[in-house]
Amino acid sequence: MCRVWCDSKKLLNWYSVILGDGYWGAPDGNGTWNGMIGMLLREEADFGLGPFGMTHARSEVVDFTMPIFREVLHILVSRPRPEPDPWGFLAPLSWHVWVALALSCLVIAVVAMSVVWTLGFGGPSSIQQHLWAVYRVFLSQTLTWVPAGLSLRVTLWLWLTTVLVVMRSYSGALTSLLAVRTVPIKYDSLEDVLKDSSIKLLLEGSTALTGHLQTAKEGLYGQLAEAVRTRGRTIRASKMQEEAYAHIPHGRHAMFLEAVGCNKVYSDHFSRTGQCDFYMSRGVFWKLFYALVVPKDSPLRELINARILALREFGIYERWALDQVPNRTHCLKLPTKLKLQEPYSLLGLWAVFALFGTGMAIAVIVFGLELITNLLGPQERD
Repeated sequence: MCRVWCDSKKLLNWYSVILGDGYWGAPDGNGTWNGMIGMLLREEADFGLGPFGMTHARSEVVDFTMPIFREVLHILVSRPRPEPDPWGFLAPLSWHVWVALALSCLVIAVVAMSVVWTLGFGGPSSIQQHLWAVYRVFLSQTLTWVPAGLSLRVTLWLWLTTVLVVMRSYSGALTSLLAVRTVPIKYDSLEDVLKDSSIKLLLEGSTALTGHLQTAKEGLYGQLAEAVRTRGRTIRASKMQEEAYAHIPHGRHAMFLEAVGCNKVYSDHFSRTGQCDFYMSRGVFWKLFYALVVPKDSPLRELINARILALREFGIYERWALDQVPNRTHCLKLPTKLKLQEPYSLLGLWAVFALFGTGMAIAVIVFGLELITNLLGPQERD
């Protein structure tokens, strides 16, 4: 906030900066305004630097200058990292394909057995042997018997061709997945954040957004208002970067911040640590123009507008903003795929070994049942 003194011959002879309470300004429950806008209404300052989001509610109590820029809010979250997927070996095929393959094994076995029963020759007559034969073909193994008869051979040839195409496709896709890991982006829009009720929300207090959320009841902003009430926390503008560094890298918080604020967090954090621990969502919301504020009918408005116009036309404001974030570009581009440069650990492949162990356990149980059956068999014959 600024207090200025001027006369008719010289504009803005000198000024003083007055510190406020750290908020932009929004109406309280009793109708009074807090923050810098409240200071203007109490005549504690002559204009507010802001810049402030231009809303109808604010325009009823103060005057806005010419807009300086247009801005949107992004979701600032922890930077996504490649995570091991123990069930990744199933990823090349959707569950619909896996179910279709299992049903196809059963259907081919039944058809093959029906052909043998109808013709009276061609292969084994038990369903167990046909199921085992179809399963061996699925694993690219040879048959223990030679099918006789054209119809049975055509049936098994069709199954062999289907398995060949599917498994070659599966093998190629699995190789690609093992060589290149995809980085999942979990929070890339406001809708993504609202769907996850476990993530905590951080936002500036007494802003144009929080003022709107006080009255929002329906739609996307109604959902956001409810989420802020249950799992949100408002922060002073001067504490936003500090809160971002303290909470967001852990992955359980999301912050609503303008692009210029996100870039500032990127740049300062990289300058200090050399790391990129934050991600700015591509999805945006709450589009507003931003300007300075003055009291109603203030003569300073036109004087400030002339200077804002000069700053915009000569690109001075953009230059100032870029000078504040020298290292922002190091972290802006997030790769969606990373080449694998380290061996897979047991953490990434435990599901494969779990499947192997389950199969061995079933084999041991079946072996025990067969052993018991063989031991009881001679006694029953005696």
